[in-house]
Amino acid sequence: MKIGNSPRVTIAEDVRVDLELDKITSIASNGDKLIAETWFDVLLLQESSEDDIRYRQEAVKDALAYRDVVLKMYSIAREALERVRRETFIFRLDDPVIVVYEASKGIRIFVDALEKLLAILRSTPSFTSEAFNGLVSSLTTNIDERFISFARRISEIFSFDEGVDFLVEVGDYNYLKNPVLLVPKKRESLLSKILAFEKGYRYKLDPRDEAGVQILYDIEKWALSQTATTLLKAHNKMKRFFEDLMRQLSFYVGAINMSDFFERLELPKAYPEFNRTTFSFKNLYCLSLAISKLGKPIPYTLDVKVDGAFAVLITGANKGGKTTFLKSVGQSLLLARAGLFVPAENFTIPSPGAVYTHFLRGEERVMSYGKFEEEVRRFRNIVNSIKKNDFILMDESFSSTNPVEASVVAENVVSALLDSGVNVFYVTFLQDLIHNLIKRYKEKIVLLVPERLEDGTRTFRLIRGTIQPGYAIDLWNRISKSLTPQPHSNTT
Repeated sequence: MKIGNSPRVTIAEDVRVDLELDKITSIASNGDKLIAETWFDVLLLQESSEDDIRYRQEAVKDALAYRDVVLKMYSIAREALERVRRETFIFRLDDPVIVVYEASKGIRIFVDALEKLLAILRSTPSFTSEAFNGLVSSLTTNIDERFISFARRISEIFSFDEGVDFLVEVGDYNYLKNPVLLVPKKRESLLSKILAFEKGYRYKLDPRDEAGVQILYDIEKWALSQTATTLLKAHNKMKRFFEDLMRQLSFYVGAINMSDFFERLELPKAYPEFNRTTFSFKNLYCLSLAISKLGKPIPYTLDVKVDGAFAVLITGANKGGKTTFLKSVGQSLLLARAGLFVPAENFTIPSPGAVYTHFLRGEERVMSYGKFEEEVRRFRNIVNSIKKNDFILMDESFSSTNPVEASVVAENVVSALLDSGVNVFYVTFLQDLIHNLIKRYKEKIVLLVPERLEDGTRTFRLIRGTIQPGYAIDLWNRISKSLTPQPHSNTT
């Protein structure tokens, strides 16, 4: 996935809640916790570059083109790890006999899985992405039939079906030293043993000699101590490989699941492009709303010519689609940075900057200074990590104080963000704020208002516009009409 050691954004939990990412990951994961966790990690990345995004885009396209191969590889890795979890019990690291026996079982399971992976990859036409070509090259270069045969033979030796053979020297006072583990000889038939010319001596332990049994077991542990360390390292290394493979593939399995959902709802799929002078999209859908209603919501279209940082201000009457628009932009920015497709006909962004949100909490919709302080505290957490070319989505921020103070604070905040190169999307009812920002920043400010037809019908679309009057006249006309007596017709 090429995410390196980049952490999640500092306010990851806020972004997750504000942009309803749980709904999105539920579709991608289809109940698989690992897929959901991986998607959260990639969607909420703090750092990402255009090269990394294109790398993942190409890999996602490969995953969709070879979906059966990707799903099968994911299944093989998952089944191997599940079998090891069920069938191996390395519960005592201080007992080499247990470690050797259990680790060899795990290695045998992993080797079988490797053989299946190689068979699938060798029968698959060439991938086109760097990610999957790298996986194929790594596996086929480091693993071949000889490796598999050798590893399987080692696991068989330490199953103890053929016993444990080792050579020791007898030192002073009959102390044993310098143990050397030997490859067990093939056990031959009774006739071959009778006709054998070699002579040897065998000591048979008395069944009642409990102390002797313990002594021999201690000698066996001593002889296997170095081998146990080597086998455990090999087992753990193979386990880490399959864990990492499963995690990496889980991201692309999620992309396959999401693609299937798009097709069921007939949502468009666009792979984002980069253009330093443009932020635009056509027929962009709010994915979380589409998931909630299992249908297509109202799409949005926007085209902004960018010269440095910009701000999109969204205003208008309640329930006009403003917050939904904000969520659709935020969700698509996160999908774009992850290298995924977005629900739009096209989607172009100027930078791969991180996404931050500052939404008015439900419990904050009370006019009090305590709530205002809470808003400021949350915003301070953003300021500590936000940087140039990042995006911040603000929904009625700082409106928990009176309109005059809110306008002053919001203007200072948005101005500081724009001057620092941060791109802003802001839903607000503060008219003074809108007037002052447009006057100061001119072309850098885009004002969106809900579309309203001549008869007052709301379309839930957003269009460029100027500050609109309130809906008081419409409301008054509607009330007046309902109170006007209607003429009655006389019937005979």
